[in-house]
Amino acid sequence: MAAVVSEGTFHLSDRQSFAILDWAAERPQSGLVLRAFLASIALAALRPGEALALRVRDVEIAEDGATWLLVHPQAQERREKDSDRAGAVRRVPVCRALAAILKEETIRRDLHPDDAIFVLDDGRPLTAEVYRKVWRQARAAVLQAHELDSPLGRHVSALRDARIAAWLKNGDQTAAHTLAVAECAGMSAPRLAERFAYCFRKPTRTEIPWDRLEAALALPDLPSQPTPIARRP
Repeated sequence: MAAVVSEGTFHLSDRQSFAILDWAAERPQSGLVLRAFLASIALAALRPGEALALRVRDVEIAEDGATWLLVHPQAQERREKDSDRAGAVRRVPVCRALAAILKEETIRRDLHPDDAIFVLDDGRPLTAEVYRKVWRQARAAVLQAHELDSPLGRHVSALRDARIAAWLKNGDQTAAHTLAVAECAGMSAPRLAERFAYCFRKPTRTEIPWDRLEAALALPDLPSQPTPIARRP
């Protein structure tokens, strides 16, 4: 079942996300392309429009083997107020699974640096209309009946939300970690904290440093005797 993480808020589990990717890969037409496209959202937390805009040259492989995606801002992102870096290219780390999928797709179709990564097998561009139809079919095939009537995975961006939530929950939740996640997701830290507030662990009473808080808020010691006011001669 889907986990209700806060009132009215649902997110896909890893099992459900990967089941949808596997279902897409088995489509007789453009299945591998569809899997790669959805994987870039599920594993790198890209917006669908950002994934569609990726070209081979945007996959950056460092000398140590680490892989990054150079994500270019989209018109929708520039209009949003949740990014204080709107208009800037951001670098998103790529896990081994996604790196392998992108490499496989590049080799399979003999892509060149300027080629778009996600194009249907017949040469037509992968459009929002196409992937939304596939998403509806995948959701119906993977989720259980009671989940289909819930908000769970209603839009393909649910894959992005699930990845961002995993990044937040699996980190130390320090300010530095939150800022790093916000940068990878292309959001401002305040917007991230507001949108994914349910991912932040609330400290118990024993974890709160009451002594340090009291010391920080304490008034300075007052003299025991009033200080005489100097009189003018």
